[in-house]
Order: sequence, then C-alpha cells, then structure tokens
Amino acid sequence: MMKVEYKFDAQLLEIKETTNGDDLEFTITLLDNQLKKGLKLVREYFEENKILTDIHYYIHPNNRYQIIVRKDFYNEFLIQLFRQGLLQEVKWA
Repeated sequence: MMKVEYKFDAQLLEIKETTNGDDLEFTITLLDNQLKKGLKLVREYFEENKILTDIHYYIHPNNRYQIIVRKDFYNEFLIQLFRQGLLQEVKWA
C-alpha cells in the first residue's frame, strides 16, 4: 500500500490522525470559521453515497470534529478535504 502524505495550514486548522481498530480516526479542530463550510461539504459528499459505514462524523464543542474513516475510504476522504481547501497538498509516495 502506498503511503500518503498531506499538508495543511497549521494556522487555520489542526489535524491529528490515529488508528482506531481497522479504521482511521481524524480529530480536526478548525481555527478559522471559514473552513466550516468546506468540512460540511466533505460530510455531505459521503452522506450522498449511501454507504453508511464509510465515515462516522461527530461534532464536539470549540470547532472540534472527530471523523472515523474506513480504511478503504481513506484516500477519498483526503481528496475531499483537499477539494474543499482543508488540505494544501496530498501526495502518494
């Protein structure tokens, strides 16, 4: 499996990625309220595909979001974050 690297602007958001069983868990904290719309669009993208277990999305106080992503949707999730301007770069190494 190819390793994926991504970059984001640490002045606008924080992203922490950890393994959660067979899935990957992202904790995303938005430091810029303008990014809320983009994260909402990422969520809507996955809600439209009718696969209920692709991502689980939890909203916490202080603009913190917990998103559990099934491994087979990992690349697609990162691409959607990039498309919505939450990531500056995604590359496969």
